[in-house]
Amino acid sequence: MMTSLKMWTLTLGLTLLALPSFAATYDVAADFSPTSNPTGAWSYGWSTALTSTFDPYSFNGNDRGIDIWGDAGTLFPPTVSHNGTGSIIALSPELITWQPGQFALHPGSVGQYSHARWTAPAAGIFDISVVFTGIDQNGPSTDVHVLHNTASLFSGSVSGYGGTSVFSTKVLVGAGDIIDFAVGVGTGGYLHDTTALAATISTSAPVPGLGTWGAATLAVLLGAGGARRLRRGLMTE
Repeated sequence: MMTSLKMWTLTLGLTLLALPSFAATYDVAADFSPTSNPTGAWSYGWSTALTSTFDPYSFNGNDRGIDIWGDAGTLFPPTVSHNGTGSIIALSPELITWQPGQFALHPGSVGQYSHARWTAPAAGIFDISVVFTGIDQNGPSTDVHVLHNTASLFSGSVSGYGGTSVFSTKVLVGAGDIIDFAVGVGTGGYLHDTTALAATISTSAPVPGLGTWGAATLAVLLGAGGARRLRRGLMTE
């Protein structure tokens, strides 16, 4: 016979799951702001180590058509950048080429990671799709990462102009959880390491208002293994 606690848990869980859902897609390039950091669910910054303190970029500017966020009053790396125009922009003599609307990150000279960070506005199950691409014709050699809070969802590398690293997953997040997209210096130093990021985060099964108690209930309903797989981004369609 079902205990009163189990019945309460099941009732609460079904009530939460019956709440109206919403549809949303967050796109790191399309949502970029050259004047606001943070902007919506996105923020840009750097860290000395992959999971150390996130320092938001505080200085913004434009270099020959490319919008850039940097730190300490300079546009030198670490940075994030974006081509907000409808045309290809190729900088010379740097030999870096941004496609229209393309977003990119560059690590720092002493090993700093550059981040694009998404903060979950609500709890739910989200689909994450990521492509990192080398866009410096001199040939990047970067390490690239996707983190859920401080837990690794993906680690890879980008080598050479046009080289890519691709990742997709489904993950359960709580309101206020963080998804970080980070680029480090890799194996060849920080020069020529401009790495484009195409990243979208889309609602798969969002549950507005699913806070700590709701997430715990969903974990009960899924079972510990199912919830753990979702949180690690390992549950398949």
